[in-house]
Amino acid sequence: MNPKEAQKILDRRVLGFFPNKEEVLGRLASEKQLSFYLGIDPTGPSLHLGHTVPALLLKSIGALGHRIIILIGDFTARIGDPDKSSARQQLSAEEVAEHMKNYEGQLKKIFGDVSYEVRHNQDWLGSLNLTDVIDLTSKATVQQMMIRDMFQERVKNDKPVYVHELLYPLLQGYDSVAMDVDGEVGGNDQTFNMLVGRDLLREYRGKDKIVLATRLLVDAASGKKVSKTEGGMISLDDSPGVIFQKISNTVPNEMIKTVFELCTEVEIQEIESRERRAQEEGDYKSWNKELAYKIVNMYHGESAAHQALENYESLASGKIPEEIKEIRGSFGNDATLADVLFETGLISSKSEAKRLIEQGAVKVNNIQIKNVFDPANLSGGDIIKVGTGTVVKYMN
Repeated sequence: MNPKEAQKILDRRVLGFFPNKEEVLGRLASEKQLSFYLGIDPTGPSLHLGHTVPALLLKSIGALGHRIIILIGDFTARIGDPDKSSARQQLSAEEVAEHMKNYEGQLKKIFGDVSYEVRHNQDWLGSLNLTDVIDLTSKATVQQMMIRDMFQERVKNDKPVYVHELLYPLLQGYDSVAMDVDGEVGGNDQTFNMLVGRDLLREYRGKDKIVLATRLLVDAASGKKVSKTEGGMISLDDSPGVIFQKISNTVPNEMIKTVFELCTEVEIQEIESRERRAQEEGDYKSWNKELAYKIVNMYHGESAAHQALENYESLASGKIPEEIKEIRGSFGNDATLADVLFETGLISSKSEAKRLIEQGAVKVNNIQIKNVFDPANLSGGDIIKVGTGTVVKYMN
C-alpha cells in the first residue's frame, strides 16, 4: 500500500492520532489488511453533512484495501451520548428503528463502489446480562468517566449527572471489543469515547486500537458543531434545492474551503487553486455555488445538481422556474405547513421545517408564512417556496 497516499488521506481530515501519527501511518501502509469502523447512533431520521467527514475518511481507508465497517448504534442511541447541559432524552426501540430505516440508502450515496459492512450494536449489547455489565463497569473508575467536559460542566452548574449516562462511553467502547477491530474513526468530539474503547480492547483482547479523530464541521460564527443538536443541519435526505439553498445561503466565505476539504473528494490542490482565484477576483459567491453544486451532485446526481442551480438562480432573480416540481399529499384541516413540508419530504425533520417558517424562509403564493401553528389550508396549484433554492407546486 502506498505510504504517500495514506499520508494524504490522514492530513486532509484527521486532527488526532492514537497511538501516534507515525505508527498509524506505518500500520495503514503495511501489507496487512486492518479493520476500521465508524459508529453512528440513529438519534435522528437522516445522516447529515457532519457525518460525511469521518465517513469519507473511512471510505478512503477502504480504498487503500482495508476492511471497513459502519456500526449503527441502535442500542446506544436509546441511551444517548451525554450532553453538556442535560441528559439526552432516551429513545424507544421503535423510535430508533424508525430513525434508521433510511440510513442504508444514504450510506450507499456516500460510499459508492467502496465495499463496506453494516453492523448493529443491539446484536451484542442487547444480550449482555447483569454479570457482564458489572464486569464491564469494573474496567473503569467514576473519576475516569467524570473527566468528560460535559460532566464537568454540569457539576459546575449544579446540574444532575445520571448513572446511566456514565455507562454510555463503556457501552460504546465495548463495540470495539465485540467486533475485535484494529481501528476506529470518528469526530474529534468523540475522542473520549473512542479512547475508552481503546482501553477496553487492550484489556479484553490485548490489542492496540488505532483511533483517528477527525476535524469537525464547525460554524465559523458560533464555533458550534454543525449537527442535529446544534442546528444548521444539512441532511443527505434534503431535496436537491434545499441542500443547494442551505449551502449557498449559510456557508460563510471563510468556511467554503473547509467544507470543500471535509465534505467533498475534490483534490486539495484544486481547492487551493480555486481559493486563490476567489481571493483575486473577490468572487466568493460563485465559489460557494460551486460547492453547493458539488455536494448536490454527490448525493443526488448531475441532473439534480444542474436543476437545483437553475432553480436557485431563477428564484434569486424573483422568477418561478418553468419546470417546477410537484408534491402531492392529502392533509386534514388541522395540518400545519410544517406537517406538509415534512410529510412530503421537502424538509428532513418537522423541527427544521418549523425553524424555517419562524425565520420567514417559507412562502405560499409569495406570501410569507411565520406562524407555525396556523393550518396550511393549501389548494391544488399553490406555489410553496422554501428559502431561495426550493420551489414546488402543491397538488392534492
